[in-house]
Amino acid sequence: MPTYFEQREKIIQAYFRDEIKPYERNFCFCGTLCNNTDEWFGMAMSFHNDSHGYRGRDFVQMETVLLMEVDVEVGPDYEDQLFKGMCAALDVLKEIHRSRGEDVDTEPATPFIQRKPKEVCNGYGVRSQLC
Repeated sequence: MPTYFEQREKIIQAYFRDEIKPYERNFCFCGTLCNNTDEWFGMAMSFHNDSHGYRGRDFVQMETVLLMEVDVEVGPDYEDQLFKGMCAALDVLKEIHRSRGEDVDTEPATPFIQRKPKEVCNGYGVRSQLC
């Protein structure tokens, strides 16, 4: 089972590569944890652990706190919303690993900071703030 810091790094790198898509099962927070599959979605109502060591309620908690911050995937506030949601979901991830007895309080190697916005076209003719 991957450690908290391994999973944290996977999520942060996906964020900086603009691969976190909150409303796409394979590329949302949990989809990214599960190697860009939707395996987690079928587990959401399960009490058993998946192949990554998370229970259904773990997935639900992580996705819920993220989506509580993100209204839509475009718009002037999207970057701020996504960053806040990511921070909240990473906190839940940390607590899940802590509850298993893992040492998660060591200072991580990669600080999680908000990416700098720049205007790009998202492929639908809509301008959005992405890095």
